Amino acid sequence: MERLKRGIFITPKEIQILTGFAKTTAQREHKLIRDSLSRSTKRLTVREYCNYFEINFQEVVNYLNQYR
Repeated sequence: MERLKRGIFITPKEIQILTGFAKTTAQREHKLIRDSLSRSTKRLTVREYCNYFEINFQEVVNYLNQYR
């Protein structure tokens, strides 16, 4: 199992990389997930993102590590 490089949080820029969305759409998605999880901070973990969309955590980690 590969570990996530440089922290556990996902940024709107990384959502943009994963999905191919435009910058504003990725920012909106980041905020939507935070709001649905009732997060008081502007941070969202990669695991929360994966759980929200029911996607494989390890696949996302492997993909994001290329860009970190």
